[in-house]
Amino acid sequence: MNHDPKRHSIALLRILLLPLLLFAGDAMAQHPGDIGLGVADGRLKVDGPIGAEDANGIFYGVFGDTGFPGYTSNPGFDAFPGTFAPGRIGFNVLAGLRRWDMKLGDWETPTSVPERMSISFITLERVVEDEPMSGFDLAVQPNGGWHRHLDFEILGDASGERRPGVYRLDLSLYSTMGIADSDPFVILFNYDASNAEVDAAIGSFDDSPPCPGDFDGNGVVDGADFGSMLGAFGTEDPELDLDGDGTVGGADVGLLLGSWGICP
Repeated sequence: MNHDPKRHSIALLRILLLPLLLFAGDAMAQHPGDIGLGVADGRLKVDGPIGAEDANGIFYGVFGDTGFPGYTSNPGFDAFPGTFAPGRIGFNVLAGLRRWDMKLGDWETPTSVPERMSISFITLERVVEDEPMSGFDLAVQPNGGWHRHLDFEILGDASGERRPGVYRLDLSLYSTMGIADSDPFVILFNYDASNAEVDAAIGSFDDSPPCPGDFDGNGVVDGADFGSMLGAFGTEDPELDLDGDGTVGGADVGLLLGSWGICP
């Protein structure tokens, strides 16, 4: 059996933090960036992230933000005290793991993604591969809140390789208290992805027309953007490689000029 020292370190950290995970949630204030959780019209409702503009069911986490590559416990889930009666809240995985393909400009199908994702809490674990699956549930806290941070870890393929990129996890929440399931929502996880990949992955959920070439984000494709592209011409800069072929070239200039002017 192969022994991964990084996974062993994470497992040890979980054991050391066990008392905190079990008891500290009652006293913790809401965390900026967590997924807000409540009840509306008889069903579970996710919103937030907390402290930011509502993301319409698209949330974001970064592997490595805790100091362990390929691992994060963010975003968490956070409901105010008094939100729930005694019971349990859990998650289900609605689709296999997906990864953003910059060249295709679309999400890879789950069956074409060799990586896997572990979702765990102390001794409970589910490993997401290429199919939907049932998750697990955790108790509502004594004060009626539900502040939980699950452990997310990107696992390699059979050889242990983990490709950089943006990975997509489709979830819903359920309860044992007679509250209807939440609407589906998505968490996007950044594993050493470029800013362009992150922007494109998030943008895939945006119904508004795209604006390729607006590198400075001022709502206009103009001379400043053209200058940025000329400065990177011939390089492999992923931020300016609009067609995703690996090189900033003439095709990218054509895409930029085709979007010239005020973004739609």
